[in-house]
Amino acid sequence: MSKGSAWRSSSTAQGFADHQYPDFAQEFLRRNPDYRRDYRRVTRQVADGRMTATNVSEAVSKWGLVFRLRS
Repeated sequence: MSKGSAWRSSSTAQGFADHQYPDFAQEFLRRNPDYRRDYRRVTRQVADGRMTATNVSEAVSKWGLVFRLRS
């Protein structure tokens, strides 16, 4: 019987040693179905001209994302 994933092994840990917190956060969001749904909705609304940069910033802030707008 398999003991499952070896995610706690030192060799697996070494594979992630060069990753920073933002790398893990990005991967979490990329795999999150709710985030992916929101992303598709927002990109459609931007493409259709129904959402401005300010609205996008507000829409994604619930995911912890912050985009500083240029003046």
